[in-house]
Amino acid sequence: MRFPLYVAGRYLRSRRQSVYLLAVKVIAVLGIATGVAVLDLTLAIMNGFHAQLRRTFVDSMPMITVVSGEPGGFAPLGAALDSIGALPGVAGVAPFVRQEAIVTVRGRLGPARHRAAVVWGVDPDLQERVTPLDGRLLPYDRAREALRGGDGTPGIVLGAELASSLVAGEGDTVLVTSPTGDVDLNDLRAESHPCVVRGFLDTGMYEFDSKFVYLPLDAARSFFHYDPGGASAIGVRTTDMMAAPAIARAIEARLGKDRVRAMDWIELNRNLFDWIKIEKVMMFLLLALIVIVAASNIVGILTMMVGERAREIGILMAMGARWPQVQGVFVLQGLSMGAAGTALGSSLGWLGCVYLDRWGVKLPGDVYFLDRVPVVAQAQDFLFVAAAAVAISFLATLLPSYAATRLRPMEIIRWN
Repeated sequence: MRFPLYVAGRYLRSRRQSVYLLAVKVIAVLGIATGVAVLDLTLAIMNGFHAQLRRTFVDSMPMITVVSGEPGGFAPLGAALDSIGALPGVAGVAPFVRQEAIVTVRGRLGPARHRAAVVWGVDPDLQERVTPLDGRLLPYDRAREALRGGDGTPGIVLGAELASSLVAGEGDTVLVTSPTGDVDLNDLRAESHPCVVRGFLDTGMYEFDSKFVYLPLDAARSFFHYDPGGASAIGVRTTDMMAAPAIARAIEARLGKDRVRAMDWIELNRNLFDWIKIEKVMMFLLLALIVIVAASNIVGILTMMVGERAREIGILMAMGARWPQVQGVFVLQGLSMGAAGTALGSSLGWLGCVYLDRWGVKLPGDVYFLDRVPVVAQAQDFLFVAAAAVAISFLATLLPSYAATRLRPMEIIRWN
């Protein structure tokens, strides 16, 4: 290995190479560096968006949702809440009633407007321990007070996008309609309950803000015919979001798998996270084409070097150099250019991540669910990109280095 390494080093440091060949080498290195840097930055930004998306989902939905196998849900609640709250790693528990319904607003200047919605009956003080409400309710004081319940017409909190599509403002009366009794296509029945809009929910996620409706827990129990002390499900927040699957299994073991089902946030959003993984792989494959195009320059450079060094190759082979050694000379030259470009690109990618993390790039808040470009640089992504770039550079050296071994030394020396 010393011989190919020594000769490759001499060729790389040689001052006899043409200015054109040197310029092409620099362009090849910069091309690989650009591809590696862009790929590193793209994966880091995707990681940031995905982490922010996961955080938004976890903040807007319980990390674990425990549902009862009984038709009437949990009734009474006390024993189940105490049992779940005593488990290690549980940060908060809250009962809730969840029901799909139709929300209707009578039009001032036209027909009534109807929208499908997911109604959540919550106790705001307990719910704060599971899905934070601070900063999401507008106006906060009046909306939170309405969710505590009281006499008279129940107050309701509409998702901001849902309220916009219904053209419903604070103080307006809306009807919450849901089916009642057994589902019979020949005898469909429904109940409607009036509510007064007391606030709005703004999570920053369109899917939530266009569907979610919050009601006081007692009002939801009455609307949907649950026991006064019951609930359709129990929400759980854990101290470590990634421990949610293990804690969900512990809840089932404690309360009985035949009685309850505990679903963690990963299980509930499995399709979304599978799509995220596929998207990341596809983005890597697409952007890797930049590195492949840049590495193709190595083929041209080594082919030119084989022609430029043909006489020296012939002399080396006439002196006894074996073909693997000659091939190794050009493989090492190509790998050196690929490694230099990879190192430079990885450094630029890391510096770009540092810049985005410290100073960032602003995003329009009315379009995205965050106001700046998020970035999460992962060491395994950088290592994987670097390994892929070096592997592509190695593959690019095989054809021209093999061509060098097919030269006939006596003919080269005779005609050169």
